[in-house]
Amino acid sequence: MDANLRKRHKYSWLLLAIILPILLILIIKDLNFNQPENISYETNGSSSNNMVDANLTKSDGAYILELNVKYPLKSASSVIYALNMKGEKGTKLGQIKGIGSYTFPSEKEIQGIIIQDVLKNEEILKMEF
Repeated sequence: MDANLRKRHKYSWLLLAIILPILLILIIKDLNFNQPENISYETNGSSSNNMVDANLTKSDGAYILELNVKYPLKSASSVIYALNMKGEKGTKLGQIKGIGSYTFPSEKEIQGIIIQDVLKNEEILKMEF
């Protein structure tokens, strides 16, 4: 490497060291991490039990079931179903694996829930809103 090439190499790295942080700052500013949430939530129903808390909220035409399992259920393979208008088992919402919070989206309004053990085919819990 001769002196002329070393000089060009040094200036190109200095230029990159100045330009890259400036570009990164400009890109990060445009990402807009702090988006204001103008989503309105309307609570349609809630129910509580010593094992489970359930809240049904409506936002932008979609229903969201928030389920908080406080106590371990009898079964490790519990499936949650929505109740239809007749109070019978309707559409499947999802699976519960243990203690914790779960959210299940739904297109229709939910009248209540049934938690069922699919292996033993028995009903663990039935809640209506």
